Amino acid sequence: MPHHLRHDAACCPHCKTVPPDADRRHWKHEAKVGAWHVIADGPDLTARLPSIAHFLTILRYRLGAAESPAHYGGPLYWEFDADDPADACEDLRRVVERLCEKYNCPLEALHVWHSGGRGFHVTIPPLVIGAEAGHPQLPRLYAAIIAQLFPPHIAPTLDRSIYNMGQGRMWYLPNWRRSDTGRYKVPVAIQEVLHNTYAELEAFTMRPRKGLLWPADGELAPCPALVRYYQEAMAILGDNVPRSTSVPAGTRIPKGQRNATLARLAGSMRRVGASQDAMVATLMTENRLRCDPPLSDGEIMRIAASIARYRPEGPGATMSSGGHGDMATLGGIRTVATTEVMAWRR
Repeated sequence: MPHHLRHDAACCPHCKTVPPDADRRHWKHEAKVGAWHVIADGPDLTARLPSIAHFLTILRYRLGAAESPAHYGGPLYWEFDADDPADACEDLRRVVERLCEKYNCPLEALHVWHSGGRGFHVTIPPLVIGAEAGHPQLPRLYAAIIAQLFPPHIAPTLDRSIYNMGQGRMWYLPNWRRSDTGRYKVPVAIQEVLHNTYAELEAFTMRPRKGLLWPADGELAPCPALVRYYQEAMAILGDNVPRSTSVPAGTRIPKGQRNATLARLAGSMRRVGASQDAMVATLMTENRLRCDPPLSDGEIMRIAASIARYRPEGPGATMSSGGHGDMATLGGIRTVATTEVMAWRR
């Protein structure tokens, strides 16, 4: 049995007491040895981690009746791993361009790190794919989504073996010096991924790198194409959309589901060519009649502006000033046209 599964958290001075119904994650110090210490998840998690923590699980989970993980939550994640990290970089660029061109995924939704070792780590926040409520089989869902989005011929260096159930997959924490390479795992802006040479990206790993390289998750909106992939993956695994992510028409929308529900409504309008003004008018009405409590007018405007960045689908669909056809700044986020993305390439 693996050492971390034999670990007695109750007797460990590093493990924290986590209520049974609370989300938890695990950290450890060494890469291939050592116990997996438990800690409660939360917005202040990074500040609560001890200084000896070098690794952290990507997903959070809640325990079930058998004291084993029963429900997971967290971002869509994947990693590139290659003997020559420059090959991993080429695959990363190919995947980023595919997400933008084929799926209309906003580039600012991609969080990228150079691992300081053999490749790159990437995440997309749950809101963008409609996975805010989590799922009992989330790692398997993510494995299925990645297989559909990025077939092996698109990204040969993408590691498809990392979607562990159980306590999950661990990654190095950002800005910690790796013991194996002497380098740091560092964040990389999407413009740098597509525009800088690999040698320049590798140079970033020589020292810690901090700063705001992507917007807060709350400034993003669901990507309709990725939401559909997530829902299809649930259907393939024999499950429907989790009850907490889908609010039946005509019912009240409680706190915690308001943004996602209104964003899905706006997305369905945008796919058939609705303008930003039309989405605002509809969302204002739904917000007033159904949200409990209602969101602010400013939040409604932000949701509509975020969805307006996506390209409409179907015959007769038109672009608005917020779409991918031009350059715009919406909600403090710079939206980048596909033509400019191509210009970023080496």
